[in-house]
Amino acid sequence: MWFGEQIDKDALAAAIAYAGACDVFFAIGTSALVQPAAELAELALQSGACLVEINPQQTSLSDRASYALHGTAAQLLPALVRALRDSPGEQA
Repeated sequence: MWFGEQIDKDALAAAIAYAGACDVFFAIGTSALVQPAAELAELALQSGACLVEINPQQTSLSDRASYALHGTAAQLLPALVRALRDSPGEQA
């Protein structure tokens, strides 16, 4: 979502439910300061999810993330997708 963008209330309710039930939560390109988006990562952490942060700078989430990857989404997401696709193990 973009800064200042209005959030559909049904979409927000679904995001909150998913964040509270997920096993892995990706926080990508966020300052972790703007609400209500910032609360989603917090909710996922409180629910025991593995938090993966992708951001050029350190944020308040970085020290609590299971994986804090520092770089842009354009740099890191393609490499992450390749690594996951090429890794041995259970396929989706």
